[in-house]
Amino acid sequence: MSDEQKWYAVYTKPRSEKKLQENLRKIDILTYLPVLVQKRKWSDRVKTVEFPVFPSYLFVYLDYEKDSLKVLKDTYSVNFVKTSGVPCEVDADDIEMVKFFIESYPEKIKLDRERLFQKGKKVSIRSGPFAGKTAVIEKIKNSYYVIVNIPAVNSALTMEIAKENIDEIL
Repeated sequence: MSDEQKWYAVYTKPRSEKKLQENLRKIDILTYLPVLVQKRKWSDRVKTVEFPVFPSYLFVYLDYEKDSLKVLKDTYSVNFVKTSGVPCEVDADDIEMVKFFIESYPEKIKLDRERLFQKGKKVSIRSGPFAGKTAVIEKIKNSYYVIVNIPAVNSALTMEIAKENIDEIL
């Protein structure tokens, strides 16, 4: 492994972590996507599903100067996570700690998207005609839906949207 290679976090399009990982592996870029396997119950079935521990993020190990454009050219990539315009390096020990914790204690990790669903919280709509738009949670309707206000359409538009179709804005 080269001295210039380091771990970086890449922000992905919503629900595109696995697709980006697959594409980057095809061009020999080392990736890490921490996932947990959980059982989800729908009205008609129970299914085992893999969920990213960090939704919309993928870790890549590369020489930033040499390989960053390969990552950014991919249709599922949004950008590298940056601070003051500089890509943030992720410490290799932190990656190893996440791997260890997921492999050794997966039952202790809880993916709690419910903290996202608070009145007044800004969110991004993941799919549908308003995909990519910013919205504000107005009301928690039930365990499946929230009511959001979309101020970017030149008037206040309030609509019901499924919780799985919104992402937290960081």
